[in-house]
Amino acid sequence: MKKKIIILVIIYFVSCWKPYSINAYNHEKIPILMYHHLEKNVNNNVVISPENFESQIKSLKANGYNTITIQQLYDYLNGNIKLPKKPVLITFDDGYLSNYEMAYPILKKYNMHAEIFVITSRILEKNEKNTHSNEIPKMNWNQLREMKDYITIQSHSWDSHYKLTSGNDKQYSALYGPSYINGKLEKQEEFEERVKNDFIRSRKIIKEKLGYEPIAISYPFGSKSEATLKLAKAAGFKLGFVIKNKNATLGDNQYALSRITVNGNDTGTELINKLISDD
Repeated sequence: MKKKIIILVIIYFVSCWKPYSINAYNHEKIPILMYHHLEKNVNNNVVISPENFESQIKSLKANGYNTITIQQLYDYLNGNIKLPKKPVLITFDDGYLSNYEMAYPILKKYNMHAEIFVITSRILEKNEKNTHSNEIPKMNWNQLREMKDYITIQSHSWDSHYKLTSGNDKQYSALYGPSYINGKLEKQEEFEERVKNDFIRSRKIIKEKLGYEPIAISYPFGSKSEATLKLAKAAGFKLGFVIKNKNATLGDNQYALSRITVNGNDTGTELINKLISDD
């Protein structure tokens, strides 16, 4: 009888065991790199030249880094998969045309994946021109579809990439908290309704145009509040991204994952050295 009980206990634990359990892989540090726009002969914290971008991508490849998708990151953080050695997540914000014209061919050349967080109201229809004056050109939906072999599209809001004045007369992200709209300060419930509708609309349009719903959002300016995180979850997002310039790891708040701002002045070697020093 005792032997039978022991066998039943063993069977129970085997049936409950999950491959790649969280406890077995709790030391992985994942750099999530953040880029924006590419432009020839310009390098700073927001813009990188195509030459420097290729140098960085080439160095990541040569040093054994393996690009992952946001879906893989989500599965890993929830204990469902094991990531490849030296994982790195490459991301872009806003949806600039330069991502298609300059970054995409380089990523394709080195067989590297990236995610682009787009402001969905700014993505153009075919042959449509930018309607906002002095705006850096954005991509169109056909171009986003064309890049699907190496790039997945996520949300950077529907149309909330700007700042508003809050109740303390300071400027914050439009997604941060109650703000003055048409001269009147929003109530908390009005703010939450506005933001949730924005999030839902961004997911809906990407589903309509590309055939899949984004699972992640990068908050404009990297700014968020506890309400923002709650609303992102309510809208159906599974991950959210901020800017803390440190690696992501198990145990992090999945709605406030850190990204690292890439300096366009860095050579490939300098980028690798920074990633190594952050390990």
